Amino acid sequence: MKSKILSPLCILSVILCMGCKKFLDVLPDTATVNPSTVADFEEMINHEDLSKCSFYMADLMSDDAYFEKNIEKDYYANAYFWRDNIWTAGEDDKTYNKAYEIILQLNIILSKLPTITVNNPSEESTRSVLLAQAKIHRAWFYLQLANVYGTDYTAGSVDKNPAVPLVLDPGHTEKKGRATVKEVYTQILKDLNDAVATAELPEMGKSVIHPGRASALGLLARTYLYMGDYANAEKNATAALAIRDTLLNFKEIKYYPLSLLDQAESPEVYLAKSGEDVDYYVVHRKAIDADPMFLATFSWDDLRKERAFGYGKTFVHRSGKMTFNYSIGVTEMLFIQAECLARKNQTAAALNILNRIQRARMEGPSDLTATNEEILSLVFAERRKELFFHGGLRLFDQKRMNRDPKLRKTIKRVLYDDWSDEVVEEYATLEPNSPRYLMQIAPKIIAINPLIVPNPR
Repeated sequence: MKSKILSPLCILSVILCMGCKKFLDVLPDTATVNPSTVADFEEMINHEDLSKCSFYMADLMSDDAYFEKNIEKDYYANAYFWRDNIWTAGEDDKTYNKAYEIILQLNIILSKLPTITVNNPSEESTRSVLLAQAKIHRAWFYLQLANVYGTDYTAGSVDKNPAVPLVLDPGHTEKKGRATVKEVYTQILKDLNDAVATAELPEMGKSVIHPGRASALGLLARTYLYMGDYANAEKNATAALAIRDTLLNFKEIKYYPLSLLDQAESPEVYLAKSGEDVDYYVVHRKAIDADPMFLATFSWDDLRKERAFGYGKTFVHRSGKMTFNYSIGVTEMLFIQAECLARKNQTAAALNILNRIQRARMEGPSDLTATNEEILSLVFAERRKELFFHGGLRLFDQKRMNRDPKLRKTIKRVLYDDWSDEVVEEYATLEPNSPRYLMQIAPKIIAINPLIVPNPR
C-alpha cells in the first residue's frame, strides 16, 4: 500500500473549492454572510476552517503530557498543573472562541440553506447532503466543548450540571447561559440521528474533510460511549465498521521520522480534523513532551511510538509548530467495540479486536492476553497508545474512568531524572473527580456574558 506521510494540515490540499473565502474572511453573521445558492453553501461546507480546531489545552491537562517544573508560567503551564486560574483577565481562550466561530458558520448553513429556492432534483439532493454534513460538524464541536468545559455524562445530575451555551440560531442577539450536559447531548444526538436518516448522505464523504454516514455513526458511537450507553455505542461502532474497517499496517508504509500520517491518504479516517499550535513553540522553544511513564508502556517494537516521538519523548513538530490528528476513524471504533465487549465480560472477543490492532502497529508478533478482571484496564491502556494527543480524548477517558473504583487514579505532576526517568520530586496532584478536571471558563468570557457561570475550582 502506498501511503504518504505528511502533516495533518495537508488534508486541506484536497479541498475541491476554495472560493468560499468570500463568505468567511470575516466573522460571519446574518448581515455579512449572504449565500443564496446551493453552490454557495457547498463552498461554505468545503471551507478549511471546518476541519481545523484547537483542543491542545485539553491534551495538556491529561496524564499523557510532561512539563519541566521550572517552565514559564503561562496558560499552557497553568492548564498542565491544573491551577485554579488558567487565564488572566484579558486572555482569550482560543479553544472556546474558535469552536463557536465555526458553530456560527454551521448555524448559518442550517438556518439559511432550507429557505433558498432549488432549481432541480440534483440541487435538492445536494442540499440534503449539505444539511446533514453541517449537523455532523456541529455535533463534533459540541461534543468536544461539552467534555472540555462540562462534567462527563456518567457523573450524574446531567440535567443540572452546566456544559456550554447551546447556540443554534445564527441571528440570536440575547446572551445565553450554559446549557446542561443533558441538553447539549440531546442536541448532539438529534443532529447525528438526523444526518444518519438522510437518505442522500453517502457512506463516505467525497474527501476526508466531508462527513459521510460512517463519520456520523462513528460520532454517535463516541457520544453513546461517553454517556455510558454501551449497547448503542457498540451498535453504532459496528455499523460504522460495516462501511469501512481497513487498518493500515505500519510495517508496510513509508513515512518521514517524527511525522504524522496524512489523513487525506489514510483509509482509516472517516472524518479528518486537525489541530495546530504555534504559540506554545514560540514561548517554550520546543514541542510538547510525553510523560516518560506513558512512553514506558509502549513495547520496543511499537511503531506508533517511533512515529510520534522517535527515540526520545518530544512529540511531532515541524517548522516551529505542532500539528495534531483529531480524526474519527476505524481504530477508535474498534476500541469502542472492544470496551463494550469487555464490559460484558466477553474477554476473548475483546482480545481479538485488540490483537488485530496490535498486528497492524507492531514490528513483530505480540498478542495480548488478559483475564476477565484485567480486560477493561487493558482496553483503556491500549486505547491510550493509539489516541494520545487526540483533542482531549485521553482527558475525557480519565473523567469516565474516575467513575469506576477499579480504574480511577490520582494523577501526579512529577520531575523525572533526565537519565534514569526516575521520579525525583512530586509537586502537583489531581484527585479523581476533582473539579479541576474541567477547563476554567476564561474570565474575559464571563465578563462579556455574566450569564455564563464559572466552573468550580
